[in-house]
Amino acid sequence: MKLLVGMSGGVDSSVAAALLKEEGHEVTGVTMKVWEGGAPQGGGRTHEKHSCYGPGELHDIQDAKLVAELLGIPFSVIDLSEAYRREVLEYFREEYLAGRTPNPCIRCNYRVKFGFLLEKAGMAGIHFDMFATGHYAKRCFDEKTGRYGLEKALDRKKDQSYFLSYLTQEQLGRTLFPLGGLLKEEVRSHARRLGLSVTEKAESQDFLEESCRSLIFEGRVSEGPIVSEEGTRLGTHRGIVYYTVGQRKGLGISSREPLYVIGIDAPRNTLVVGPEERLFSRGLITGSPRWIAFESPPRSLRARVRIRLAHREAEAEITAMTGGRLKVLFEKAQKGITPGQVAVFYDGDRVLGGAIIEKREER
Repeated sequence: MKLLVGMSGGVDSSVAAALLKEEGHEVTGVTMKVWEGGAPQGGGRTHEKHSCYGPGELHDIQDAKLVAELLGIPFSVIDLSEAYRREVLEYFREEYLAGRTPNPCIRCNYRVKFGFLLEKAGMAGIHFDMFATGHYAKRCFDEKTGRYGLEKALDRKKDQSYFLSYLTQEQLGRTLFPLGGLLKEEVRSHARRLGLSVTEKAESQDFLEESCRSLIFEGRVSEGPIVSEEGTRLGTHRGIVYYTVGQRKGLGISSREPLYVIGIDAPRNTLVVGPEERLFSRGLITGSPRWIAFESPPRSLRARVRIRLAHREAEAEITAMTGGRLKVLFEKAQKGITPGQVAVFYDGDRVLGGAIIEKREER
């Protein structure tokens, strides 16, 4: 089979490409170029942690190229900087300026990495039957429904099903996740066996290098008030784009009890703070969902819901509302429900779908 493997320059995607070649597939490596700036300061190579978007990308591309050469597979770099800026960076910027906290990685996956990358690869004359990545997740197929499914990886600590929850049936149908049944240490063991130069390379720390944030929001960030729920001014923030619901550190205010960001009022450029108990809520409202498990979902269902990557899934009742939105009511109040984040719905290991959180409900 002809396989196109997305190679990020990290150990996971490198091992994915190597294992698929060992299985006898005809493998071609491909890397996205999304950074539009120059080389890192100093120009030297480093395996320190960096982010998906930033000057460190130039080193990642070189790492991916070296692995491809070692494996003896064709390798291409595809420039997706314009699409990435339009689909991810602008989305990231506008959401933060609107007082929401987006998840750019989910959007990048379904719009860019599993979308434009494959389109551009085909346009560049790269012929392939399936696309493979180094994500920790499992793809399955339900004979009864005729639908492709997405499940959690064997390695729960590395599971990335949350980030893949917006993939379409077409995207899942042409994708392989060869690391879904492996533990991270097994992956590193394969890398050592193969003599890959990226064996001990640190993983990306975030989607955006902090030094790039000022470039994205240049000229559109201003200081504003930090107020209590009653409206009393308690301090000054440096720009709402640097804060998220649930944040405690970096507020620069003192009080007798710890205060957290409980709301972001973008039209007034204001942060609202309060005690920790004000972060808890029983429910939330989402926008229109993206379903994986259903073509025609039920009007209501029970599921375990994760409201952000680091959140522990919680039991909830999900009910369809008018206009395509969903209401999610948790059995127990959850902390830090944040507009802009994605709520992902699980049935055991199986991903049912996901939806962007619009607001939290007090009851």
